[in-house]
Amino acid sequence: NEYKSYLREMEIDEGFDILRPSLKFVNGSCYRILNPCRKADVKVTYAPSDSYCSKKQSIYEDEPNSCSTENKDSNILEWKTQNIASPNCFHKHIVGRNAVVKKRLEKETGVSLHIPRPNENKDYVSVRYNREENLSSVEARIISIVENARKRESPTHFLSIPVSGTEIQTNLEKFRQLCIEKANISEKIIQSSAKLHMTIGALKLFSAAEISAARVALNEFSRQIPHITMNRPLRGRVKGLEIMNDDPSSVRVLYAEMKLSDDSDRLQHLVDQCLEFFVSKNLMNYDYNRQDVKLHCTLINVKWGDLEAIDASQLLNKTWELQDFGGCVLEKLELNEMKTDRKTSKYKNVCDVSLIPDKLPLE
Repeated sequence: NEYKSYLREMEIDEGFDILRPSLKFVNGSCYRILNPCRKADVKVTYAPSDSYCSKKQSIYEDEPNSCSTENKDSNILEWKTQNIASPNCFHKHIVGRNAVVKKRLEKETGVSLHIPRPNENKDYVSVRYNREENLSSVEARIISIVENARKRESPTHFLSIPVSGTEIQTNLEKFRQLCIEKANISEKIIQSSAKLHMTIGALKLFSAAEISAARVALNEFSRQIPHITMNRPLRGRVKGLEIMNDDPSSVRVLYAEMKLSDDSDRLQHLVDQCLEFFVSKNLMNYDYNRQDVKLHCTLINVKWGDLEAIDASQLLNKTWELQDFGGCVLEKLELNEMKTDRKTSKYKNVCDVSLIPDKLPLE
C-alpha cells in the first residue's frame, strides 16, 4: 500500500515496473523514463558541463580527463583507417582459429580489423578506428603477436663472406672424395665448393620491406669497411680441421679455420662490427647469433643429410691427408637466402658489397 501511495504521489502508473523502466538515449547518454504515462510532460534538462567536472587540473597529468571535450562527443568522432606493418605469413596468428584472436582484439580495443588473405601477399593489417588510443592499443597487441610468432620461426637469410679460389676449390673436391672413400661419410653432408663461405650471422626477414631494410643496412655498413680493413685486401687461408663439440666420435659440425695471411685482426673486427651494426638496426639479435663471430668455413654438417652425428675421429687425426685447403682473397660481403640457386648451385644472393679496396665506397 505504501508503494502504491508513493506511485500515485509521484504520478507514476501503478502498472509500471520500476526495476525495468523504459529507456531513452540522448547524445549517447541513457536515461530512465519513470513516468511513461506522462511523456508529454517530460522535460529533459542538462546541467552545465562544469557541474560534472572540476576546472582544476587533473592530479594525474598523464591521464586523460574523462570529462574533456574530446570524450563528450566520442560517438560522433571521425572514423579513420591505418595500416600496421605485419608480414603476411603471420596473419594467421592475428586471426586465430575460428577468428577468435581477431574478434577479441576488436572487442577489447574498439576497432575493426581487415586482415588480407594469404594469397593477397599484403604485408599489413588495416585498422578502422575513431580514437588514437584504440589504434595504439591494437597496434601494440599486433606487434606482440607478430614478435612472439617470429621467435618460433627459423632464420630465412644470412650474412656471409664467400670463400673461393682455384686452389681451395680443387682441395675441397679432393677432401670430398677422401671423406666418401676413406671415412665412409655421406656426400650429402659435405659442403660443395660453390657454397663455401664464412657465416657472420642469421636474419629473420619475412616481408619485402624487411628485406629492403637489410639491403639498405648492408650498403650503409659498407662505408665503414675501408676504415676497418685499413683499405688493404683481406688475404686469407683455410686450414686446420676442428669440431664444435669435444667428442670426435659423435660430431655434428666439422669446419676449417680462416686466418689472414698477415695474422692481423682486421677480418675479426670486420665481421664483429658488421653483426653489431645489424643488431643496432633491429635486423638481427643475439638470441640466435654469437656476439663474437667465429672465423670458420663449415665443411660437414649432419643436418644437410638429416643425420644425428658422425664419427670424425679419422678426419681429426694428424695423419689425415688434407689439412690445408689453400689461400684466397676475400672479395665480397653478401646477404643470402637460405636457399640454393639452381642455376649457380650457390646460395641465392640478395645483394652484396665489395671488400676490394679500389671498389669500396668513400666515406
